[in-house]
Amino acid sequence: MKPMLQTLRAAALVALALCLAVPKTFAQAAPGVVGSWSLVSLTASRSGSEVEVLGPHPDGQLIFGTDGRYVLLGVRANLPKFASGNRLLGTAEENLLIVQGNFAHFGTYTVDPAGQVIVFHIQKSTFPNWDGDVQRRPFTLDGDRLTYVTPGSFGYGASKVVWQRMK
Repeated sequence: MKPMLQTLRAAALVALALCLAVPKTFAQAAPGVVGSWSLVSLTASRSGSEVEVLGPHPDGQLIFGTDGRYVLLGVRANLPKFASGNRLLGTAEENLLIVQGNFAHFGTYTVDPAGQVIVFHIQKSTFPNWDGDVQRRPFTLDGDRLTYVTPGSFGYGASKVVWQRMK
């Protein structure tokens, strides 16, 4: 009788371990956000008015992998070309416009569906101050539209970022 009781206990422990592992796996690969997204808008409030941080028609992609990794890139639609044709020889003005006209970061992510929060574990960013940061972004998912709030950055307060699922 004792061996059977030990087997049942072991089976119960394995079942419990599997049940506890499922929420973490779900959080990393929340089906609602996994996939490719196209940037619709990035706006921030400044002195009571909305500012389009990357202009009226920004380009960008956000890719959430099923493996818990992500890549995010946003670019102003009208970035200037380098007059020299060499990005290493950009003028001060060209470099300023390029730096102010894009953002990117990558790393891993988790999703708390109950709390409606995406957590970005930023490995590297074009804004080096974010390297190694963990940032929580409250989000809403309305069909194929993902909207979240990003922490104060870009020299403004918090900003609202809207993405459209790519098909």
